[in-house]
Amino acid sequence: MLIYARNVFERVYIVLINDPGLKEGKPSWRILSELLRLLPSKDVDLVMGPNIGEDAAILRLGDGFLVVHADPITTATSMIGWLAVHVSANDIAVRGVRPRWFVPVIMMPSGIEIDTVRKIFSDMGEALRTIGGVVIGGHTEISPDLSRPIIAMTAIGYTRNRVIMTRDARPGDKVLVIGHIGGEGAAVIASDFEKLLLSRGIDKRIIDEARRYVREISVVEKALRIKDYVNTMHDPTEGGVLQALREIALASGNDIIVDRNNFRVDNVVKIITESLGLDPLKLLSSGTLVATVPPKNLDKVVEILTEIGEKFSIVGDVVPGNGRLVLRGQGCETVIEDDIVDEIYKVWKNNLF
Repeated sequence: MLIYARNVFERVYIVLINDPGLKEGKPSWRILSELLRLLPSKDVDLVMGPNIGEDAAILRLGDGFLVVHADPITTATSMIGWLAVHVSANDIAVRGVRPRWFVPVIMMPSGIEIDTVRKIFSDMGEALRTIGGVVIGGHTEISPDLSRPIIAMTAIGYTRNRVIMTRDARPGDKVLVIGHIGGEGAAVIASDFEKLLLSRGIDKRIIDEARRYVREISVVEKALRIKDYVNTMHDPTEGGVLQALREIALASGNDIIVDRNNFRVDNVVKIITESLGLDPLKLLSSGTLVATVPPKNLDKVVEILTEIGEKFSIVGDVVPGNGRLVLRGQGCETVIEDDIVDEIYKVWKNNLF
């Protein structure tokens, strides 16, 4: 997931968004590859730089590795300080590394109320304390022409041990999806579009329950618990679990075959997505963790997840191939060959723009 490249080119992308060849969300890898060629990205100590499906940069530092990731929060307005910390921290954790240091860039619209700013910082502080992170710098400003606050967060971790890469999925691995599929997206919709959901007949109790999913978007502890037993882990954010699976397939050069019927989607997420005609497998899913596990380690991973009370689905397999995601179910087989535009943009587009 080229989040650092996406951040680098955020301004370029905003300028180009009206081009009919570009859609909401992350630009395609084809476009990012073209843009990246304009920048130097080679260094003797750069172990992993911008690359498809890879969650964070890896730098050789002393006798260990520095792992660095940046991510913006652009599709939510509620609890963005909390989201900014956990979404960026997750991409360090799926490398098998504990996130420690954070650098927020906070852009806010003119006229924003000071209580709103205090809430953003308070939420960031609470999130940092839950994972043992600290802020080491950053930037805050009031910027013209913004309609809502935007945070871009950089997270950093350090290890002397193995660093997990997305490309390390191997044929024979079982594919697990851990956590609330589409939970982050459901929480964002419940928080930012409550009136819309009420107008669709959704019970207020369902909306309140969905909103609470935002408290469960960290994968740090579960990722660190299973890191020694997986070949790879990946953090589904934009484009949901299907985009994450596609990125693992592309990064590893193997095919991933999954069955839609094997994905365990919470009833709350089903109710909200069905009311809006959204696919939960293509919806923001921070807090969900995709892992590929060698068969010999599967029982151990299941034991750990059961012990810590984590919901999970065994959705398919990694097989030899050329980087395809094959989705089976509902009487058909679909090869997903294009980047997935997150379903959250349908809600923003239809209700705000």
